[in-house]
Amino acid sequence: MSPPLAAPTPARPEGDGDALLSALAELERASPDGCLVLRALRDDAGAIADFEWVFANASADRLLARFSGPLVGRRMLETFPSPRARAYFTVYRQVVDQGQPCVLEVSLPGEQEAWLRVTLTRFQDGLVARLQDISPSKRSERERDSLLVRAHTERREAEALVRQQAGELSAAREKLVQTERLSVAGQLAAGVGHEINNPLAFVTGNLHVALEQLTGVARELGPPVAERLRETVQALEDARRGAERIRTIVKDLRTLARTDDTRLGPVDVHAALEFSVSLAMPHLRHRARVERHYGAVPRVRANEARLGQVFLNLLVNAAQAIPEGNVAGHRVVLVTRREEERVVVEVRDSGVGMGPEVLARIFEPFFTTKAQGDGLGLGLSICLGIIHSMGGELKAESEPGRGSTFRVTLPVSEEQGAPASAPAHTVADVQARKRVLVIDDEPGIGSVMKRILGRVHEVTVVQSGREALALLEKDDGFDRVFCDLMMADLTGMDLHARLAERHSACLSRFVFMTGGGFTTRAREFLKEVSVPRIDKPFEAEVIRALVAQAPPRRGT
Repeated sequence: MSPPLAAPTPARPEGDGDALLSALAELERASPDGCLVLRALRDDAGAIADFEWVFANASADRLLARFSGPLVGRRMLETFPSPRARAYFTVYRQVVDQGQPCVLEVSLPGEQEAWLRVTLTRFQDGLVARLQDISPSKRSERERDSLLVRAHTERREAEALVRQQAGELSAAREKLVQTERLSVAGQLAAGVGHEINNPLAFVTGNLHVALEQLTGVARELGPPVAERLRETVQALEDARRGAERIRTIVKDLRTLARTDDTRLGPVDVHAALEFSVSLAMPHLRHRARVERHYGAVPRVRANEARLGQVFLNLLVNAAQAIPEGNVAGHRVVLVTRREEERVVVEVRDSGVGMGPEVLARIFEPFFTTKAQGDGLGLGLSICLGIIHSMGGELKAESEPGRGSTFRVTLPVSEEQGAPASAPAHTVADVQARKRVLVIDDEPGIGSVMKRILGRVHEVTVVQSGREALALLEKDDGFDRVFCDLMMADLTGMDLHARLAERHSACLSRFVFMTGGGFTTRAREFLKEVSVPRIDKPFEAEVIRALVAQAPPRRGT
């Protein structure tokens, strides 16, 4: 309900009003701007309660007609009752009460929004409002702002893309650095393994000989002596077991160092799993028990080192998914089985598990849920690529709170025989005395070979390939020749090539020894030349068996 108003004054002001209207008419002819005159309507208390339009030129009618119709004689708040009009009314009243001009920009709603610049000036007890259509400039301003916003958005998106690509480039660079480090580590592992295996070979050999001799003495001299030697024998046995552990570690390092070899062949998945478990045990032993449910499975067509890398990654991931401190309550289960012409290997854990959104992305490069610095998110992606390169599959199943299962499926290998480097361990006529030649630039190897074989056979030791070549050119009547593959002056490969030209008959009695220091040439040589090979450190029984099984010489 409108407040009570004082008696309205005439619509056309007297006296000065005629002059004002004349001036407004002249202004209308000279300018396209709209012009309005508003008279203040006051209540009994003298406060402005509303405004009445008393004049509107043609431009003003044109600008406002589509919103309000004719204005003259109507009240502002009755014509425009919206909250926005109430806000404008407050400004109009301040201009009248304070006498300070004011400029407003007013938006007019419609199918195409319009803008007016309204200049308010007090006149007697009312207002003169000048209306200017600024819609074209406002639209241009809006378009400019839109272009600026779009350009800003595009710039931010471009910056975000640059940051993302820079992050990926940095991650790829880090991956290359890590790959280079692994390559260097592999080369160091191979070199260090070779250097360790030579002394380890005569350490284990001498321990074996010492144990044999002490056991024989104790048996010959009876229980009193056996009891006195029991602690010594036990100490030597403990030392032998320690040396065997070193031997296993070095073998694992050599396997890990062969990751650049991508050739596929028959691989025992159980041996690959055990190799990986031994390397992952520092991560596993404080988190879970390892259970094995191995089935009777054939060998798979794979690469031993790269398959071991996959299993190692899966085992470390399984360990990291399990919190520390409750070993009895958690387990990592290894399962193998055959499904038609494929072998399935499963690595199951009882860890925290993954939700569907994480499970769907785990094989994506650079995706990781680990903390910053704990990983690049490349491990599973690399594993997937390795398994695919072997013609296999790698899949995952997981539920939050119920652990995860990673399933590796590989094709069965067509070759199912024993490895070519595994000599037969049967002992034949070991008492038949034979001539044995040992060629190795490590003096300790020759010494231990003499101790292992010298009680039954005639053992000759030379410490260089050239010395061996000179000897064999004069006397090739050896039943078995043990030759180191890698020597400083003349390698075992070079010696084999020289003898193939003039004394090829003795090559059938060669057995090559290696400490693991394979070069590309050495790998190709062992692949092309069918020659028995044993790895250092070796078992005494293997050496004796190889001598016993030596092919007969001509004339014997």
